[in-house]
Amino acid sequence: MMRIVLAQVFGLLILVYSVIGHSAQVAANSSLVETEVITLLGSEARTLPKFELIDHHQKTFGKDRLRGKWNLMFFGFTNCPDVCPTTLSEMNSIVKQIPARVRDEVKVYFVSVDPERDKPELLAAYMSYFNPDFTAATADLDKLKILTSALGVSHKIRKKSEDDLAYTVDHSGYVVLIDPNVQYAGLFFSDRDSVEAVARDLSNLVTQNSDE
Repeated sequence: MMRIVLAQVFGLLILVYSVIGHSAQVAANSSLVETEVITLLGSEARTLPKFELIDHHQKTFGKDRLRGKWNLMFFGFTNCPDVCPTTLSEMNSIVKQIPARVRDEVKVYFVSVDPERDKPELLAAYMSYFNPDFTAATADLDKLKILTSALGVSHKIRKKSEDDLAYTVDHSGYVVLIDPNVQYAGLFFSDRDSVEAVARDLSNLVTQNSDE
């Protein structure tokens, strides 16, 4: 009986160490990639906490959705007049520039920090303007804070009064990179002139880690 228990414990330890080792390997491999635009966190990459959002299909969206892929995540709101639509349009261009053989390994997410107005139905319509494969999500502000705090994303609703429905929202303008182990791995500021360079960075990251 004792031998069986010890064997089970030993097997569990092997599993735990293999998972930790793979996570460290992805971070190490990422840090070896020379990027043109994306700033990689390397050894400073950190695992995201558990979080729970609702996507534009009205399905629960948590960290498991991100596992196994390279994820681009941008925070904003649908009433944003310029930065949000411009960034989403540029991310659509980035995805199209990624070679077909690795394109499926990159996913794009838009997280609204304006849950009062940005309901799933509106987010679904908003995504249709950019790319049907993009996912939009949101949650109440308390749940959003779990994710935004982990990623260093700032946001603040600017209401002039309680019944002000034409308010704006201040928010960070960078795109977050989350690696296949659900670690905050890097960030970049998107602009029209960097589309091809970001696509090359992502292609190299995917290829480098798939070759290991």
